[in-house]
Formats: sequence, C-alpha cells, structure tokens
Amino acid sequence: MEVKYIGFWEYDRKDIYKVFDIEKELMPLYENDPEGWRKKYGKFIEGYWLGMEPKGFSIFEFDEPQQMINLDVAYWPYKKFKFVPLFGHDQVIETYKEKSK
Repeated sequence: MEVKYIGFWEYDRKDIYKVFDIEKELMPLYENDPEGWRKKYGKFIEGYWLGMEPKGFSIFEFDEPQQMINLDVAYWPYKKFKFVPLFGHDQVIETYKEKSK
C-alpha cells in the first residue's frame, strides 16, 4: 500500500555542492528509468526549499520502508531526511470516531 510522506531535509551550507553532485548522479535514473527510480526510491511528488536555506521538504509515496532507507542512504552523510507519514483527514476522523464507540 502506498503511503504519502513528507521528507523534511536539511544539510550543512558548506555541503551544497556535494548534495548537487549526488543529485546530478541520481537524475539520469529518475529521468531515464522512472520505474526503476520508483522501485528503488519511491515516488517523488514535489519538493520545496524553505527560503534560500539549505533545508526544505519533499513529498513522496513509498510502497515499503526500504525505499525510504535507500533514499536516505543515497544522500548520506550530507543531506539528512526525516520522514513523516501523511494521513487523510477523513481517515483520522473515522478512526477517532471508532475509538470513542
């Protein structure tokens, strides 16, 4: 089952070009083999920088936890991720209603 996650990320400003080099290596797989990318790293949906700081967040869908690990390891030790699952509003409301019965 696919679950959406926000991947909060950040890195040290001095490592910006190291992170760019990693992305330069990863982009051909993302562009030339999107299915291979998705299978290994999950589905990238959208990403944002927080101002001009070396931090931000991206939205992903993962089928299994190994994809999060693969993505984290691909950028290690420079870019650090913290993944938080996203739950639908209706799903959470229904779960709380069930609990209160």
